[in-house]
Amino acid sequence: MIIGLFLLFVLLVLVLAVPALRKPLETLSKPDQTQEAENLRLYQERLVDIETINASGEVSEQEIAAMTLELDRELLVASVNNTRYSGGPGRLPKLMLSLFLLAVTVSVTFFLYQMWGAGNEVRATQLLEFSSQAELTPSEYDELDVRLASAVDKHPDNMDWAYLQGRLLESEGRYQEAATAYANLLAGLPPVQTADRAAIMTLMVQARFYANDQKASDELYETIQQALTMAPHQRKPLGLAGIMAYELGYYQEAINHWRKLWVQLPAGMEARSLENGIKRAAEQLAAQGIDADVDVEGNAENREKGEVDLSWMTPARIEVTVSLSDKTLAAVRPNDTVFVLARKLDGPPMPLAAQRLVASQLPITVVLDDSKAMVPGMTIGSVDDVTVTARVSRSGQPIAQSGDWQGQVFNVRTRGNEPLTIEISDRVQ
Repeated sequence: MIIGLFLLFVLLVLVLAVPALRKPLETLSKPDQTQEAENLRLYQERLVDIETINASGEVSEQEIAAMTLELDRELLVASVNNTRYSGGPGRLPKLMLSLFLLAVTVSVTFFLYQMWGAGNEVRATQLLEFSSQAELTPSEYDELDVRLASAVDKHPDNMDWAYLQGRLLESEGRYQEAATAYANLLAGLPPVQTADRAAIMTLMVQARFYANDQKASDELYETIQQALTMAPHQRKPLGLAGIMAYELGYYQEAINHWRKLWVQLPAGMEARSLENGIKRAAEQLAAQGIDADVDVEGNAENREKGEVDLSWMTPARIEVTVSLSDKTLAAVRPNDTVFVLARKLDGPPMPLAAQRLVASQLPITVVLDDSKAMVPGMTIGSVDDVTVTARVSRSGQPIAQSGDWQGQVFNVRTRGNEPLTIEISDRVQ
């Protein structure tokens, strides 16, 4: 639509402006040649008639001169009239007319753009920008509602407009409408966009939860669990899944979800609030006489009947003193890189915590905790046991290579352990 209006505008400019600015050589440079030739032929015929009359001697010389003068005057008048007719109006009137028509064209084009083009989307974007800077008035909110709905109708494949409409409806407390908007958006997302699908699915569940007076259902819980399969470490679905499980009486599952979330949170009010929720769920389990605690991986461990183990809520912390053996000290250089790493037992090679040093700093005592995580959500607080490795890397890379020196301690508890001592003495083959 916009491209079509633009092309129409360019065409009208060419049609209106070019003729006004181009001097028409065929009309301004010379009169109509056919009419001029006819005038000349008639002049010559009448001139022959006058000469014939003069030869007959029937009229005086003065009358012959007057007739000839009148014939010359008629030829001159005919020639002037023909030139004016052929030349048409001057350039200035034509230019003024063209400029007027051009102004009308621009106005009409702008009006059509506003009515059929992106004027609605432009105004919606302006209102959204205003809302990020100040509170919109009730009339502006109503206008934004209408314009977002119009943008979604006009551009059903544009996911951004649908998302913004859902967020606006949710912020206004119109949760059922927001849930419908999210559901429509979810239906249009391709399966390969797992992260986006998980985020929209979470928003849809949240809107339906509030629309249902914050009452959980097995259907909503199942949906949020689907979101977690696509984004297992995302905070929002973890928190919402814990709420759903708690409201449905699945207290151990609530603890499992909240534990995965809790280990990602920094110390603060949000972490303390979540701790209180976990403890309430643990109390419900204890009141039911449940004798099993499910850790973050979901493995059941038998506990004393009626007790729930929440020792994992103690912040994960491993204190390590690292030193070099005499043999290693003689083999390494002072500026060689030293890594102190904590990895999950039988897990991926990516460390859960890491500290980088140089050989000249040893011996030294370091602390590995959740702040040393390399990837969000993958912390030593998320597991119970790790392998701690101290390595001198000649290449400067954390992956062991032939010629490196290292020392290791296996099965190290991430909480409640005694300080470790690691001596780097073994050469990597």
